[in-house]
Amino acid sequence: MYLRELKLINFRNYRESAVSFSQGINFVVGNNAQGKTNLVEAIYLLSSGRSYRTPVDSELLRWGADTLYIKGSVVENTGEKSIEIGIRGNNKSIKVNGVQLVKRGELFGNLTTVIFSPDELKLVKEGPSHRRKFMDQEIIQIKPAYYYVLTSYNKVLYQRNSFLKASMAGRFDTDILGVWDKQLAEYGARLIYYRQRFIKRLSGFAKSMHSKLTNGQEDLEVTYQCCIGQQQEESLSDIRSWFCGKLQSCRSRDFKTGVTNFGPHREDLGVSVNGIDVRKYGSQGQQRTAALSMKLSEIELVKSETGEYPVLLLDDVMSELDPLRQKYILENLARVQTFITCTHLTGVMKKRSDSAKVFHVNSGIITTEG
Repeated sequence: MYLRELKLINFRNYRESAVSFSQGINFVVGNNAQGKTNLVEAIYLLSSGRSYRTPVDSELLRWGADTLYIKGSVVENTGEKSIEIGIRGNNKSIKVNGVQLVKRGELFGNLTTVIFSPDELKLVKEGPSHRRKFMDQEIIQIKPAYYYVLTSYNKVLYQRNSFLKASMAGRFDTDILGVWDKQLAEYGARLIYYRQRFIKRLSGFAKSMHSKLTNGQEDLEVTYQCCIGQQQEESLSDIRSWFCGKLQSCRSRDFKTGVTNFGPHREDLGVSVNGIDVRKYGSQGQQRTAALSMKLSEIELVKSETGEYPVLLLDDVMSELDPLRQKYILENLARVQTFITCTHLTGVMKKRSDSAKVFHVNSGIITTEG
């Protein structure tokens, strides 16, 4: 899978641009605040229907404009398709091959991307919410149905928590709570089921990737810290039974605290290097490499699940990597369409520039080298 062409109108600092890309490596070069990250953001928007930098769509509009338009031409094994996104005020329109999508979830899988930016370091060194977000975002790209399960779970969780808060004021009814428990267990069990299988596969790819990035000097282990305490894969019915039992045992605590203290919304990933918890005790370099290994491992995982390689977006991270890791990425990802933003081409990049496409961005204007 690759993005053949991109058209932007009134997106961020782009007034109007149309650009064609290489199927391989695309270097996007320019000084800071010129629009390099905006270009990557537009590509990500086509894949997910949402920006990874802001939840507010109106912030994506060029200053003074009231509408924006993005169109991408995506080539995959089965042919070519178009993805269009238009935003006017608070209204967003998403089309695939000219057909209006009713829900954002229908977009997933039409353009699959893996993104790594400086913020991705939070995947390892920040709190559990970042690692849960990582799991959820990647599973959605592989299994779009997961999006609807996750959305339903969060809705029921909100309703259950609202009921628990009201119960703290004296309105105590276990029968009503049982209704929420049944729904929460149904959706929660499915989340756990998907997460178990995803992390089992991801951990193998991440382990191999990390070994290559560190020349075999470090051993990375990624483990799923499941809320029901089970590490082995369980059937959906078994998980549902475990879930119901846990909810029952936590009821008294939930009524006291006014929140749901158990469930997938409390889960985490364990990340260790050579047996040491890199989340707490790893150096910044180890944390960065572990995060990079986990993100890059998605490439092979997506390929194994969908039959298509995703598009890789590396936003301002190459300068954070030493020449050996830069060399590994450039030499081993040639089969994957890759976008690399940077302020200048390093020596390692220049050696690959003959087989890559180089774009220069200046004040929202894109020019192609050569």
